[in-house]
Amino acid sequence: MAAASNKTWSSHSLASNFAHRIFYMAIRVLGRHVAYFMLLFVVGFYTLLPKVRERSREYRRRQFGPRSLWGELTDCYKLQWEFGKMLVDRAVMGILGQFDMSATEVDKQHLIDLVDKGRGLILITGHVGCWQLGMSVLDLMDGPKGVVMYKDDRDVDRHYYEHDDNEAPKAPPFSIIDPRSPMGGTLEMMEILKQGGVLCVMGDRNFGSPKGVVDVQFMGGTITVPYSAYKLASTMHVPMAVTFSHRTGPGNGRIWISRVIDVPDGLGRSPEDYRPYAQQFSDGLTEFVSRHPYQFYNFFDMWKKDK
Repeated sequence: MAAASNKTWSSHSLASNFAHRIFYMAIRVLGRHVAYFMLLFVVGFYTLLPKVRERSREYRRRQFGPRSLWGELTDCYKLQWEFGKMLVDRAVMGILGQFDMSATEVDKQHLIDLVDKGRGLILITGHVGCWQLGMSVLDLMDGPKGVVMYKDDRDVDRHYYEHDDNEAPKAPPFSIIDPRSPMGGTLEMMEILKQGGVLCVMGDRNFGSPKGVVDVQFMGGTITVPYSAYKLASTMHVPMAVTFSHRTGPGNGRIWISRVIDVPDGLGRSPEDYRPYAQQFSDGLTEFVSRHPYQFYNFFDMWKKDK
């Protein structure tokens, strides 16, 4: 699980590398459900830690309203429990190759049709549901693929593609673009889109940078989200699809197109020009958390407070 302070997001892991390896070994030898059973106690331990509860307090307050101490503990446990099961499923996918991500034929064909226009496609999603396993939707589409991904050096939890029989990391099935690289990885993103490829970006975190963000409304308050993806779509005349996925059961998930965003060409550099399109993404995120309130995994207070 990733740790964060109340206002600053970080992806470094709460548990040690040794603890993660115990789970990986349990999955390899005993299977998914034993790992779920172990998770019951791990989640219970972390739920009792005030600092861990604080991470999701503001989200839970906005989502569930006033709660008793028992209600807060229950909500926090459920949220951490869903997150933990997603991490177990991710490890099972990498170690045993077992995960089924479903989508309607209409949505599958819609994505293929968007790519077939030959201008590339930007997929924008958030840290909800089983988003990391939702990357498997990239397999449906031809051409180069890239994922904008930040990973803290202290994050020891492996992605699904980092597992193999020798317990050694292997190359992912797509290019990874580090947003901390020069120009935020823009040149790499543009190259993928120029080739008619697919670029996957996260729309709900700015990786701690105060630049390149715009204010949008979310769950009754104001948050800042990056607008570079919308600017890139405008500059390169590329369609955007908002996709979300949620975990439906052990080893199962569903992914869908929330909406397609058409950003006009040549909007320029002003953040305000991109606010309506970032708001469309935030509206989709609002719809997601209303349906799946315990599958929201931004464990920090992302809301701006009125002065």
